[in-house]
Amino acid sequence: MAFNPSKTFGQSDVLKTITPGVLIEILKPCRGFLEAVGLSLPESSDVEIDYLPLASILATPDERMDSHVIEGLHVITAVGRDENFDELLDMARRNFIEVDLEATACDLAARIWLVAPEMLQLKDRGQMVDRRRKFESFRARDPEVVVPLEKLPFDLSPLQMDLEECFQSKKRGIGCVVVRTDVGTEAHFLIQHGQPCKRVPSRKGAQSTCTLLRPEQTDKVIYDPVHNELRMNASGPWDLRLYREKFGRHLFGDPNMFVYAEKYTLAPLQRCGPAALHCRDVGGMERVWLVDLEYASDGPLNLVERVKADDVFQALAMKNRSIEPDVEIRRAAFEIKLQGASKPRPVEIQPRNIAKYGRGEEAAIIERWLHLREFVLVGAAAEDERFESVLALA
Repeated sequence: MAFNPSKTFGQSDVLKTITPGVLIEILKPCRGFLEAVGLSLPESSDVEIDYLPLASILATPDERMDSHVIEGLHVITAVGRDENFDELLDMARRNFIEVDLEATACDLAARIWLVAPEMLQLKDRGQMVDRRRKFESFRARDPEVVVPLEKLPFDLSPLQMDLEECFQSKKRGIGCVVVRTDVGTEAHFLIQHGQPCKRVPSRKGAQSTCTLLRPEQTDKVIYDPVHNELRMNASGPWDLRLYREKFGRHLFGDPNMFVYAEKYTLAPLQRCGPAALHCRDVGGMERVWLVDLEYASDGPLNLVERVKADDVFQALAMKNRSIEPDVEIRRAAFEIKLQGASKPRPVEIQPRNIAKYGRGEEAAIIERWLHLREFVLVGAAAEDERFESVLALA
């Protein structure tokens, strides 16, 4: 897992957030290395840890250090945040981990790492996936067939085994894990699996060598019964087709339950102009700017033109121009100011079915605005493309 150790461990205050006795237990595999570089690790919490030199060593790790220790400290500090306290407390209780009244989020994460590191790793991977913005949508072939979340099967092992067989057939190694978490009205699924092996140059001390490794990929599939669709973030078209078929087969009893069909349109920008950015009727949203626009030109050689500004509509108006009604808009980027947020959130729409925006709590607000302003095709407008074959992804 790529991260910056100097940023994570460069300040001793980060390490001090972990209970000394628990930190000593985590660092035990590195005791010999630490002593070799001149740092004596206490045998118990009765002796104070020398945090400054420890932070300096961990900030610049080398290959002699135990990688599990470095990974553990990174995951602990990434997950051990106040906003995760309740979830960490639930993890601790499920693993019969003793929790005292003075426990902090980082304490909980550190104690969980010693007992069930895979749970903490999964939470960390989930946080990383939540930061991804690009999702592709697959709509239900029959819009009248909606499966409530409580009707989905709880046993995911058949789906997991089927996916693993497919990944193995593509030389992606053994092992696949599917985990479900319900978020509001949606079911979120994390899929962990291997990728093709890579051989990368590396160093072993002063020696130049090569390391063979199999990267791990974490994909995400979201089932949204409100809009009756699957939304996916995956590494490529093959994975998208695989999830569409396998999730449909194992969770809904129909491998063709969801189809690749047009969801988004940018026609409101041409039809309504600046009024397409109206958002006062959307709770939690303050303002929207159109900041980037790409459209196909009628020029030669498939020329694509671009307009980029702090406010595209205002910039065009100052030049007595507007968005031409007949051009094909390929992509539009917006900045959306949510109530209470310090900075605008970027949102990008690419017809036919690609949307890029954060999938946290703000996702429902953004999705509502897209529907109200008719950037999302519904009803008869969507029917023309509903039966488009998923093979169009190839």
